[in-house]
Order: sequence, then C-alpha cells, then structure tokens
Amino acid sequence: MSLDEPSAAASRVEVANDVDEESLAEVMRVVPLGAGVLAGSAVALLVLGYLAIYLLVFLPRGTVG
Repeated sequence: MSLDEPSAAASRVEVANDVDEESLAEVMRVVPLGAGVLAGSAVALLVLGYLAIYLLVFLPRGTVG
C-alpha cells in the first residue's frame, strides 16, 4: 500500500450518510431481539441433540459395571 494514496474517508461519497435517530432506535430495538432468538434456537438444538443421544445411545446400554 502506497502512503500517498488518500484515505477512503477523504471522499464524501465513501463516508456513511447521516442516520435518522428514529430509524436507528428502531433498528437497535429489533436487531438484538433477532440475535437472542438465533442464540436461543442454537442452544435449544444443542440440548435436543444431547437428549436424543442420551435417550437413544446411553439408556439402551444399561448401567455400567
């Protein structure tokens, strides 16, 4: 990278537009909810997978010893 190249922020086209505060508040209210749903779904699938393995593999083998 050459040092004489201008920064991308030097051009007004490359700088982010001003964001409306109401739009930002709406996005910040919706996005964390979606992330929580995604994380909760992933955890639920892991728990269901563990229970399936426990019920279908470990229980039929009986006690150890």
